[in-house]
Amino acid sequence: MTTLAPPGARGARALLFGYGAIALVMTQLPPLFPPNLPALHVPLWYLLALLACGTGALTARPAAHRRLTAGLCWVLLACTVVQAFVVADLIAMFCSWLVVPAMSLLAGRLPRRQHKALVAAHVVSSASWVGTAVTFVAMSVVALTTEDVHVAAVVYELMATFDTTLLPWANLATSLSGIALGLTTAWGLVTYHWVVTKLSISVAILVMAFGFLHDALESAGEQAARLAAAGGGPDGIDAAADVVFWGFGVALLSLVAALLLSLYKPGGRTRWGRRKRTAPGRPAIPVVVAETRTIAADTVALTLRSTGGGRLPGWEPGAHIDLVLPSGRVRQYSLCGDPAELDEYRVAVLREPAGRGGSAEIHQLRAGARLRIRGPRNHFPLETAPAHLFIAGGIGITPFLPMIRRLHADGAPWLLLYRGRSLRSMPFADALARQYPHNVRLAPADTTARPDLHRLLAEAPAGVGVYCCGPASLLDAVAGAMPPHGVLHTERFAAADRGDHRPDLPFDAELRRTGSTVHVPAGRTLLAAIHDVDPTLDASCEEGVCGSCITRVLAGAPDHRDSLLEAHERDRTDVIYPCVSRAHGGRIVLDI
Repeated sequence: MTTLAPPGARGARALLFGYGAIALVMTQLPPLFPPNLPALHVPLWYLLALLACGTGALTARPAAHRRLTAGLCWVLLACTVVQAFVVADLIAMFCSWLVVPAMSLLAGRLPRRQHKALVAAHVVSSASWVGTAVTFVAMSVVALTTEDVHVAAVVYELMATFDTTLLPWANLATSLSGIALGLTTAWGLVTYHWVVTKLSISVAILVMAFGFLHDALESAGEQAARLAAAGGGPDGIDAAADVVFWGFGVALLSLVAALLLSLYKPGGRTRWGRRKRTAPGRPAIPVVVAETRTIAADTVALTLRSTGGGRLPGWEPGAHIDLVLPSGRVRQYSLCGDPAELDEYRVAVLREPAGRGGSAEIHQLRAGARLRIRGPRNHFPLETAPAHLFIAGGIGITPFLPMIRRLHADGAPWLLLYRGRSLRSMPFADALARQYPHNVRLAPADTTARPDLHRLLAEAPAGVGVYCCGPASLLDAVAGAMPPHGVLHTERFAAADRGDHRPDLPFDAELRRTGSTVHVPAGRTLLAAIHDVDPTLDASCEEGVCGSCITRVLAGAPDHRDSLLEAHERDRTDVIYPCVSRAHGGRIVLDI
């Protein structure tokens, strides 16, 4: 198996080389403030430049160097902390915002134990930051309301001391642990509105502190000390006292808002996050069938490898590929192998006698057959949740296999209900039951009563992520039984019957990059009209299921009729699936 570089190596490399460049520049510039240890200031910057560039160079090497790279990152972070807080260099403190993201990108998804430790560190540092902010607000109230200027002078002196010792540690620990959590989980940094808002709050408080709040605090303290020495009163302190009170008050309220954001996670995905989730696939890749194997009645598993023997594109659990068959037919199948094994893809295909011929053609393939694939794409990602409940019907088990492996490796709670005609027709059933006896419930229809979905879902823990893949009857039954405390994610084999029977009103579509405008009359699809001008736009199922034809919308309101977008995403105005969807109003502008 080919050894892979860490998944975030390119981004980490850019951050590390950027840090190295900054460190070299700082060796030639005077410090912003007098350092505590002048003799160490420049030599330590040289060491930081060497560590950053050396570690960055190692990220280009295979994962065999991963432990060495991780160790050097920790040394780099430790030296950065020494330069920032022992030598007292402000630039080094801000450079920690480069080191921690680089380490997180190199680490990728963390094992559950390490993830819990990181969450605990974030919670503790956040609580410390909030507690410190409460203390500062209380002290500023005392300084603002006392009639004894000596008390005000002492309070401001204490606040100034804490402002350069406790607060930077609390701010950095909270912000950087939050960044690390975002980059090592599916939350990301710019994928969800609540994460973006939290990060913005941290940055805003940091800018406010260094921009004017610390200066106002020192000014108020100096004035109080002068007035105390001269026998004056606290009334002689100017507006700096009010700035200190309101500054720390706003910071405290912002931190409380950040806490509420963490608890309730409002807002859903950002525009960038939605676009990333439904990004178009890559060009077709030639592959060879390395192995075919019957794994259940009427079900065959295919192992696909690149014809050149190289790596295939990376993917995450829930992803699928387009399989371009020798006949020209294009079919979509979920990847059911290991995302870490990029030298091969694995899919499982059920023969459908009443289908359109694609599954029958696949069942006739033999090792050595040459195909093409497109993708992978992922409209069914594994989202973070307190617990996961998987409900599979027949061949709908395939997208859950890599999800289950990942959750089990992380020690996360999950349960699988697997329904099928009979054990003989349920692929992977025996292996799943043997490997995960306490997590898997098999429910073959020939020997088991119909599962009580209402009871199963009602007993699931709050916030459970419910994932369902299978025939439409199963998906509809699960949707009808869903309790309010769960979140449902579905993947369909065929287009959903929405039952709204909306009329196909005519409209115009401007193809911005081609400079053309096409008319889409009633009874004709937007995809067909686009293909008259640009026949290269990807298309496959033409039923709004596979996502191949996803297109960016620049203006106008899409009339979504696909089976890909979840209910809460159907107001999106940034994408459209033109094989089935149309436009509200008379015009839409597309990025084509």
